[in-house]
Amino acid sequence: MRRLVLVAAILVLGSCQPGPPAVKVNGETLVGKYVSGDQVWAFLGVPFAEPPVGDLRWRAPQPLISSGGPRDVTEFAPACMQTMRILDWYRYLAELFGGAADYYEDLEVSEDCLYLNVWTTTLDDDARKPVMVWIHGGSNKSGWSYEPNYHGHKLANEGVIVVSVGYRQGVFGFFSHPDMNPDEAVANFAYRDIIAALEWIQANIHEFGGDPDRVTLFGESAGAQNIIDLMFAERASGLLHRAIAQSTPRFGLSQSSSLAAERERAMGLAEALNLHDTSLEALRDVPAEELLEAYTNAFPSYYHVAAIDGQLFHKTAWSKSEVGDMPRIPLLIGTNDHEWYDSLPDDTDWDVVADRAASLESMDGEAALQLVQNEQDPQRALDRLITADRYVCKAQHLANRKNRLVGSTWVYHFTRVREDPAARNELGAYHGAEYPYVFGTHDSYMKTTATDLELEATMQSYWVTFAKTGNPNSEATPQWPLFVGDQPLVQDLGDTVKPKSAPEPELCALFEAWHAENYVPAN
Repeated sequence: MRRLVLVAAILVLGSCQPGPPAVKVNGETLVGKYVSGDQVWAFLGVPFAEPPVGDLRWRAPQPLISSGGPRDVTEFAPACMQTMRILDWYRYLAELFGGAADYYEDLEVSEDCLYLNVWTTTLDDDARKPVMVWIHGGSNKSGWSYEPNYHGHKLANEGVIVVSVGYRQGVFGFFSHPDMNPDEAVANFAYRDIIAALEWIQANIHEFGGDPDRVTLFGESAGAQNIIDLMFAERASGLLHRAIAQSTPRFGLSQSSSLAAERERAMGLAEALNLHDTSLEALRDVPAEELLEAYTNAFPSYYHVAAIDGQLFHKTAWSKSEVGDMPRIPLLIGTNDHEWYDSLPDDTDWDVVADRAASLESMDGEAALQLVQNEQDPQRALDRLITADRYVCKAQHLANRKNRLVGSTWVYHFTRVREDPAARNELGAYHGAEYPYVFGTHDSYMKTTATDLELEATMQSYWVTFAKTGNPNSEATPQWPLFVGDQPLVQDLGDTVKPKSAPEPELCALFEAWHAENYVPAN
């Protein structure tokens, strides 16, 4: 049955073109627009909860109150409150590749930010296409659902419904306070936002041609961290059916916060604001811009993670996996070859490498240092250490354990380095380099070759096939083996696509030795 509702008329006056795409959701008619040569219909800035402002700041997202009338959803909503760190990174990247910083427009931010975006090629509620839900990264303190490489129109043309979700960042999404009512949500508001969006998808995505029983969460960095956490959360059970974790850092696997730590930061925030009244009510009265500035200055390097709140999370994902409490959700997980290279100073020398090696969190630093001594570039040596310590080895460990317990886990290693001098000389296969290949959104200031387009087609096929079936393999792509056995294979996503031995076996052996001796599942 067709649910294509036209809000004006079947034909636009004086034209043979159909009117704008529209659909009835939650008692409202959402009026979208055509994109990508009219082949894809976009519904942008769709609210999925009441604005979390005023008394709703630091509360669980509340059900949206319907306006009962038409709602224009043709423009993206403001991003959640944040600094411009991610926008500045994009502008730096554009200039590094020879483009202009103003390639990226200024970013509007607001505390009113619980919106999602939908790209679809049909509004037939019998189409039941798989749904791919993008959870953006940004250290859980920045980033937004419609960063230029996240636009879903090209991916939607591959046979899926694409949704991207906004969720509260930083102090607005990761916070607790002693005054909070224990009968209500006391922490993890960002995670609750994502869950609310997934509930909206369950209730409404069929109107956009989607299948609510085939929902794949895919995301990168902190977004991948959040996906891993939600895979293990009982509250999210039934809301996601497959997961793709791109470059998930150590945090989503092994690190968590606590209510005590969240509340301590709340008191630190009140002190930074020079508030004599440190109550929750007083903090809710502080303007969002002032709150963000004070928090950023007081906690500039804090990385926001799930809090063990006794409500949404009772244990870390890592602890659950280690005791065998493993979700039966098919998983693609992987890392890029140079996750940390661009974040290291150009003047990194071997003294710096040795100092950082001594502070590795999950392997013997002295032994690890010996394994990278053959690198001519100390910056690359340190990149290898940090990438292995924070990304590669933990992801491989989780994949191996999951396959032994419940199966259906595939691992990739993204190695493609673009042919631009900036990439060849300064970036490598950097953190986030895979975005354009997944979404088909290569920036114009980058050189895109036939090799890049072939890799894009292959990766999109893997991602979409996985969303459809729970297995990335099809006749259209090279076989991708499960990550199993004593010598597990990963899929090399680079100049060529093929299985290969898992990267950094010696460094990861150090991780396994450390883990066996030191890890105690306390949370």
